[in-house]
Amino acid sequence: MNKYLNFSPFYFFCLYSALFIILTAVSNYLLYDDALYYESLGDRLDIARIDEIIKQQKFFQKIGYGIVPIQLLLRIFYTSVCLIIGALLSEQNLNFSQCFNIAIKADIIFLLELFVKIDYFAIAGINSLEEMNIRLFSVLQLAGAKETWMLYPLSLLNIFELVYWILLAIFLSNYTKKSFGYSIGFVAKTYGLGLLLWVMFVMFLILNIA
Repeated sequence: MNKYLNFSPFYFFCLYSALFIILTAVSNYLLYDDALYYESLGDRLDIARIDEIIKQQKFFQKIGYGIVPIQLLLRIFYTSVCLIIGALLSEQNLNFSQCFNIAIKADIIFLLELFVKIDYFAIAGINSLEEMNIRLFSVLQLAGAKETWMLYPLSLLNIFELVYWILLAIFLSNYTKKSFGYSIGFVAKTYGLGLLLWVMFVMFLILNIA
């Protein structure tokens, strides 16, 4: 584990971003084919309109590849800020570079999530575009949601997010030399609180837009 944590965060992020872009491209190519749009939208829109949507989606997908590193960096930075604020308030012997390293190394779980998603839908098949927006092994996938504003919070309750919390705690323990129990509690009080605030903000936007 020490070798993993000691690996340069800069080079790790470059490699991580490149792999994420590659898997995103694979996902777009294998899963978001034209037939999926026709099957999902055929009963609501005419062929010309669907063709237009497909063209727009392919354009935004290309732009999205360049945005992937920015999205990853923002997520990692947000987690790092949550951790460092908690460290300062509780007088933990942590600096921001250590918090950033913890966040970026734990984020690897979301690359695995994307890989699992590609495999899952490639084998199980896809019935609609809406199905693609549901995170695998989440409460949303199991129970569904009747209200639009519940989609996002229920999708966050998934196995990969749980593993992310565990990785944060394990890596945190490596720096602080505290027990895993203490570290997972620290993650809950810092990143957990930050995640809750973010979810409330997203739900507020959804309710106001709706």
